[in-house]
Amino acid sequence: MSNSEPKISWIGGLVALLLGFVFLVGISELVVRVVYPSWNEFYAGRFMTIEHVDGYGDVTTGRKGFDGHFSQNNGDFRSHIRINDFGLRNDAPVNEADNRTWIIGDSMAFGWGVNGNEMYSSVIGDISGRLTYNIASPGTNVCGYQALAGRMPDTVKPHAVIIGLILENDLHDYDCTEYAKEKRDVITTGGIFANYKTVLTEHSALYNFFAVSLKRVDVVREALIWAGFIQKSHAYRNQIAGMDLNRIIDRTAAELARLRDMFEPMTPFVVLVAPARYEIAEDDTDFKIIRIAMENALQEYGLPFVDPFDEFKTAGFEETHFIHDGHWSAAGHRIAAEAVAKWLDDNAP
Repeated sequence: MSNSEPKISWIGGLVALLLGFVFLVGISELVVRVVYPSWNEFYAGRFMTIEHVDGYGDVTTGRKGFDGHFSQNNGDFRSHIRINDFGLRNDAPVNEADNRTWIIGDSMAFGWGVNGNEMYSSVIGDISGRLTYNIASPGTNVCGYQALAGRMPDTVKPHAVIIGLILENDLHDYDCTEYAKEKRDVITTGGIFANYKTVLTEHSALYNFFAVSLKRVDVVREALIWAGFIQKSHAYRNQIAGMDLNRIIDRTAAELARLRDMFEPMTPFVVLVAPARYEIAEDDTDFKIIRIAMENALQEYGLPFVDPFDEFKTAGFEETHFIHDGHWSAAGHRIAAEAVAKWLDDNAP
């Protein structure tokens, strides 16, 4: 009889190693969930979904009844978000939107990163004494703005309408009529944020813990940027570079005019032109050309606009934007609100 010890094959050893790793990760996940209860605040899908609006197509809206916090894992912000029963970021129910000043736009108008009282829709009300109503949602564009307006009940009408136009995101070769005809599946979980990092952000406390920790260490963050795992903060982006600028500008203005025509003819309507980060911070000439061309097109379509570029430039880029994120800080929202409030005082008594 041989008294030699049984040999463990390399396959068995590998399986044992993998099982041990899985067990360690599982235990670590449970521990982090206990000691780090706010781990799920980094997932935007907690408060956003996608809704189909007949005649307009799909649009992102808020998850009805959400009340919680949203944090940026690089430490830029932690903001409180409350979504009402109509999927909008307002405390008041939708029936109280009647005869208020409506603000329609994407994540900037939604107040990405700031608290409810810091959104420019709220600050406009504080400055002017007007009742305002926020009809904005992240991930939308001009066709989406039409959908957001189109889903409002027929029983409510605005006293005035402000459209937040983002030069970096909102300019496209639009045909919103054709867009509305396209069949799309309504996504109720994950939505536009679905990718592997989003899945981990949604489900893993351990991933969020390490993502937050690593992104806040300068050396590690720079290494991750160099390796291509994360993007550099405020990386330059001009999505219409090399395209037919005149056509894109004209199609964008035309769809904004179509949006205006959704309201009563005498309703005051103004476009808030949000200046590009790169023109504010670096005097980028391409975005200056885009801004001026867009404003000329708005004039041609008879659309009033407000341009707070000079005020943003004077205040400074770092003062008005989050350090890593492309959105306005509370200071940026106040500048926009002051410019719009002045227009309203002059044009929407």
